[in-house]
Amino acid sequence: MRKTILVAILIFFILSLTSCHGFAFIRKDGPYEGKVIDAETGLPIEGVVVLGVWYREHPGPGGAVSEYYDAMETITDKGGDFKIKGLGLLVMSNVLPMDVLIFKAGYTHYGLMTWKALKELDETKGNEVIIPLKKLTMEDRKKLSGPPSPPHKAALKKVILMLREIDKNDRERGLPTRGVWKGEKYE
Repeated sequence: MRKTILVAILIFFILSLTSCHGFAFIRKDGPYEGKVIDAETGLPIEGVVVLGVWYREHPGPGGAVSEYYDAMETITDKGGDFKIKGLGLLVMSNVLPMDVLIFKAGYTHYGLMTWKALKELDETKGNEVIIPLKKLTMEDRKKLSGPPSPPHKAALKKVILMLREIDKNDRERGLPTRGVWKGEKYE
């Protein structure tokens, strides 16, 4: 009887840990896979930068506080496909699921949004997330502000593809380019 009560308490403890927002006893993060297509033609778009960003959540007296944890980026291949491996197995972690930023010069973009929210936008509901981007005219591009910047705490090597694509977009729009990230020059 006593052993049964201890097992029940342990199971309750584990279940309560896994149900807390931002904390999971055991969770596998990734891989994250998708395909980026032209919203009008349905054709794949090559060279789209996909930046995955993870934040760590800490409880506080006024609510949870998030801080930058890590980032990984990739670009789409000729078929519009991409894959971000993720963080793998997380045990007793306060790292939140991946947020994503998707950008290619000349197209609409997705700012930092949760992977779950991005998946919910996909109407195909298959295993692979299909992400449509609308091609913009130069007039439309000049009206819009640029894409959101990568997290400032990210190291240059973690966000260089995104920064280069943002600079390409700015050059095409006739704006000055950044060329520097946290004091480090890049080309």
